[in-house]
Amino acid sequence: MTRVLAFDISMTSPGAAVIEVKAGKARITALSSIRQDAKRDHGLRADIIESWATLFIAEHVGKHGFDACTREDFNGRTSAQNYPVFAAWSGIQRACEKFDVQFTPWVEPGKRATLGPTPSKVKLIVAGKGSADKDEVADAVRRWTGYAGTFENDDQSDAAAVGLAYLIRNGAIK
Repeated sequence: MTRVLAFDISMTSPGAAVIEVKAGKARITALSSIRQDAKRDHGLRADIIESWATLFIAEHVGKHGFDACTREDFNGRTSAQNYPVFAAWSGIQRACEKFDVQFTPWVEPGKRATLGPTPSKVKLIVAGKGSADKDEVADAVRRWTGYAGTFENDDQSDAAAVGLAYLIRNGAIK
């Protein structure tokens, strides 16, 4: 069995998913997200994200941990775009370190390793097109995993898609 912890990281509403693969079949075993109050400062919001992620990981790390931990890469155009995402990343990174969980580098053939796939790469791998909308991504996640539950928001289905992209790219599921 392969277990992957995946994050869709943002300051406003990060999402998390745990996906397990047995005999080439993926299934979602846990989903979570947290909605933030945009009026709070970035430092407090990053601390809240760290607390949320710590509780999620503690509940799902189990005896054997995770075989991989992944997230989307992000490259904003301005510091105003980058700072909130990097603050949220930092909160989740600190939560992961409490459990000795390391983010798995994303490696493209012939390129340097990155922190994760781009959002368009996730959509291309999981939904078949890099410009897939949120509903198409959620539908693709359901097809890959057989998930029949409710996604509370797009952040949960996006986190699952990030995990699936990792698993598909690395041949764990076909």
